[in-house]
Amino acid sequence: MRTPNVLALGALAGALLAPAVASACGGFFCNATPVDQQAERIIFVQEDADTVTSYVEINYQGDPAGFAWVVPVPAVPELDVWFSGAFNALDLATQPQFNVPWGCFLEADAAAGGPPNADDDGVDVLAQERVGPFDTATIQSEDPRALVEWLRVNEYRITPAMEPFIAMYTEEGMKFLAMKLAPGEDTASIRPIKMTYTAAGPAVPLRLTAVAAQLEMGVKVWILGEGRYGPLNVPDVEIPDADLKWDFNRWQSNYLPLVARKVDDLGGRGFVTELAGPTAPLAETVRNSFIPDFAGEEAEEARDALVALLESRPYISRLYTRVSPEEMDIDPMFGPVDGGDVSNIHEVPPPEEGADECNWDGPLDAAAEACDFVACGAGGICADVEPGVAPRQAGCGCAPGTVARAGMGPDGLLEVACADVRLNFTAPDLDPGNLAFVDVCDQGDFCGEGGECVMLNGFPSCRCDVGLVAVPTIDEMGMPVPTCVAPTTPLAADVFAPVVLKEPNLPYPGRQTPMEPDPTPDMPDDNRGGGTAAPDVLGCTAAPGSRDDAPPFWLALPLLGLALRRRH
Repeated sequence: MRTPNVLALGALAGALLAPAVASACGGFFCNATPVDQQAERIIFVQEDADTVTSYVEINYQGDPAGFAWVVPVPAVPELDVWFSGAFNALDLATQPQFNVPWGCFLEADAAAGGPPNADDDGVDVLAQERVGPFDTATIQSEDPRALVEWLRVNEYRITPAMEPFIAMYTEEGMKFLAMKLAPGEDTASIRPIKMTYTAAGPAVPLRLTAVAAQLEMGVKVWILGEGRYGPLNVPDVEIPDADLKWDFNRWQSNYLPLVARKVDDLGGRGFVTELAGPTAPLAETVRNSFIPDFAGEEAEEARDALVALLESRPYISRLYTRVSPEEMDIDPMFGPVDGGDVSNIHEVPPPEEGADECNWDGPLDAAAEACDFVACGAGGICADVEPGVAPRQAGCGCAPGTVARAGMGPDGLLEVACADVRLNFTAPDLDPGNLAFVDVCDQGDFCGEGGECVMLNGFPSCRCDVGLVAVPTIDEMGMPVPTCVAPTTPLAADVFAPVVLKEPNLPYPGRQTPMEPDPTPDMPDDNRGGGTAAPDVLGCTAAPGSRDDAPPFWLALPLLGLALRRRH
């Protein structure tokens, strides 16, 4: 028996060349799994005590005229663009690696105008500039209604159900950066955006992201500084190697669903520190990576830019989480923490004595095994289904108050999870005016005979009949959709009794009560240092925090651009 242990500089070159990486080996040791591309990716650099630079990957497919991106910021940022290939190389070099030092593994091969001004009464346009392919504007207002109106006049889609989220950040004194593709640019022109702010430290406003996020959405954060960084107002979650299992049929571990389930157990609050250590070895690996001639100058520029970024600070921390919209009720903040280095190399323990060590005999043959590789969300229960019905031979039963939605998992396979129906910001009855979204349930035959289609944030979702579970399928348009099927073993009548849906600490549609903080044990009472509930604005109250002279760095995820996209 041999343990995979292959240095793979060539894989980093591949990461610099293409948007999707499928190399057998990555980083420093052979991994045999592709880089996880199904997540939002953000790099922070702590420049000094009061300055943070971020590099944000923006993913968008669709009509170029429909692209827009809105993000709350603490000050007018300095803007630039960066390299998509550099994100892929950094991801591949730092992602978790899994050694299987016990039989039955394969030997891996090494291998300058801005957007048009509107009626700006009550809104200050602080800056407008062309940055790469983007037209950008930074705006602020003390009146959230005026700010919403400015965005709408400038063709950003803000439904009434989204307005309270704008109000939350307006009350906290935040400004907003709004971006569109400049005339003549297409979606192939989209590049990561670089922003430099006056700020005390990195933070991600997941609350605003809740209006458009996919279920169990991955969030990856890299922070470069003088030492280790970690979460300050949510727990640092540990994934012990003893909990890891290996599926030889797909050559992957259960690490990603483990992260999702452990974060669900904490109410959606937590990040895993996947790597913490010096940047010098990473910089040397990237510097020595080979770039073939056909890749062109852009690949070389991406490599050199990543080397320079890594060499700018002596230490790097990589953090990861998976959260659903109802769990995005706190804005995670990050800062220096005590603790030693964290390795991204994991040892998968052998199976119990007498078990089928290799599991070569076809699909997983027990629900306990199949469900080890599935995350159904806090409102879901996993159950096995017949072979061939679902990619992972398991489906999700959804508790009352939730529906099933399908998507692509972080490992590239189809998956479903259960979503809280209260966080539905695009239902047709929420806004009968000209901003209403099309009811997608009228555009296809979804869910099968055993379920009812429900539009959830613009996607077809399914409320399955009692006793059925949802599995992911592909419709005639090539889109992931859920379908209701019978599990192999009928679900017990009381199977959902232990499931308690957390009250979202968010201004979801129909909620008029104050947003009181939901403290996490041993964590600050809220995400910005305290404060009292704000007056009712736009039909909802918010709980602002105190504002410091150098506030944390606030960054909305790229997925927000899909929720606030332009009308067309």
